[in-house]
Amino acid sequence: MKIKEIEIIPIHIPTIMPYALSFGTLTEATSIVIKLHTDNGIYGIGDTSPCPTFHDESPESIYSILKNYIFPAIKGMDPFNVGLIHERMDKTVKGNSFAKAAIGIALYDILGKYFNVPIYKLLGGCHREEFPLLWPLMGPDAETNAKEAKNAIDRGFRSVMVKVGHNDPDVEVGRVAAIRKAVGEKVVIIPDANQGWTSQIAIQCILKMEAYNVAWVEQPVPAWDIEGLARVREAVNVPLSADESLYTIFDAMNLAKKDAVDIVSVKLQKSEGFYKAKKIAAITEAANMPIYINSMIETGGSVAASLQFAVSCPNVIPFSAALMSTLRIKDDILKEGNLHIENGVIKVSDRPGLGVELDEKKIARYEYSL
Repeated sequence: MKIKEIEIIPIHIPTIMPYALSFGTLTEATSIVIKLHTDNGIYGIGDTSPCPTFHDESPESIYSILKNYIFPAIKGMDPFNVGLIHERMDKTVKGNSFAKAAIGIALYDILGKYFNVPIYKLLGGCHREEFPLLWPLMGPDAETNAKEAKNAIDRGFRSVMVKVGHNDPDVEVGRVAAIRKAVGEKVVIIPDANQGWTSQIAIQCILKMEAYNVAWVEQPVPAWDIEGLARVREAVNVPLSADESLYTIFDAMNLAKKDAVDIVSVKLQKSEGFYKAKKIAAITEAANMPIYINSMIETGGSVAASLQFAVSCPNVIPFSAALMSTLRIKDDILKEGNLHIENGVIKVSDRPGLGVELDEKKIARYEYSL
């Protein structure tokens, strides 16, 4: 079997409401969806969701990298040679993890379809069949967040994430306090600063947030400031997680060596897909750092891929999985019923590969030109 051709499809779908973060406000999900075709008729779906304000790739750069560099380098290769294909991609272009993730995900979709098994069976098996979902609070102020949180709990969610780091520190603490008052003591609350603080401000904010029983705080300082992460961790009692500080296996090793965080936030797209993400999972398991499954604002193919990865890892935190992304956009590109979400819980599919099919009518509706 050989890789024969690629279809590259840019997609954008509006969010249900604007999503306020420390680096700006997002109003749509933007994805690059690929179909990686083989010479025996099987094709694999790859779905990646760039956000230029979050990382250094854009829809335009991913489209160009895939079309002009990566696909020409891997055309004609055997999709079973996953490691070799990743090596070829890395020699062809540096970085560009989101672009490489589209290929990495599509390769495993091909293999799962070829062997007629879900991808998790190619990754070590299924450690759990379902995950309780986290609901991200999208509003910018305490009153809106409290209403959002209460609504989420009424819909079956048992954990919420609030984006902090873009207001005055006391305002951010007040938002966390309002959410705790609205949802009671049993609900998991995770503040995510998205690199919005210095280590000094992070320490001040987190010490005040401890009174509201937050589960952990995500990425309080800039991605490059690993020493700052370690300083914050030493000064507070709440666990810390790294998101933007973790892309590669080398990042994972550095975080472990510096004893900088308690938890790592894994997004399959940051890690170039299943092959590299499983290596990161092995490093963090050895360092006794649990994995939290995170997401961009994504379309359904990416959610399905992250779920296949999540169930295959023994050290994944078994709650607060951020696999709800299709619920915060106005539509999706998958056929109805492909993702099994009910009462705040997502269940993994046992269908072959990613276990999903693209809805071609919706693809046509939301495709745009680059």
